[in-house]
Amino acid sequence: MGNRQERDNRYLEALEEITQKLWSCKEKYNLNEEENHPSMLRLKVLEEKLTTERRLIEEVSLPCRFILEHFTSFMGKSDHTVGFSIGQQLELGRGCINDFSINEWGNVSLVIGNVHLNWRDQDYQYLFYPDKVILRSVDRSKPEIHLSFNFAFKYTKILDDFRDVPSDKQTLYCYPDLFEEE
Repeated sequence: MGNRQERDNRYLEALEEITQKLWSCKEKYNLNEEENHPSMLRLKVLEEKLTTERRLIEEVSLPCRFILEHFTSFMGKSDHTVGFSIGQQLELGRGCINDFSINEWGNVSLVIGNVHLNWRDQDYQYLFYPDKVILRSVDRSKPEIHLSFNFAFKYTKILDDFRDVPSDKQTLYCYPDLFEEE
């Protein structure tokens, strides 16, 4: 766990430096005046990505981060897809993970194909299986979100960094051998 925290701290420092440099450049070159210009809109997207990276480390739960870090391992790869459904009535389909963002208050948006799947991290508990995750609402009024994938957790290179996921307060269940080395 110490290695993850040390790496996270270095990464956060780098993100802060990049963000400060971006703000400095916008000011230096008077780019704030051209707010609706396409180039400025792309800079805004870059700024939002930097914010998501910071929030991934600082604001969402360890189980949520584990899922998003795992999905990053195969994001944009058409041979690794994610199936998703909401509740028991709505089977939505399968698609590639294209992106994710983390907005204020820990609101996560996962882009699968052209579908945006949204949840608030704090409102969910996580059930982990080798090749799927179930997000269960704490208040039970919201339907469960099921995410199944063909790139199982055991293939990811981040298991060592997340060995404390099973004991996290937002982990409701973790398949017994999920973090065991083969």
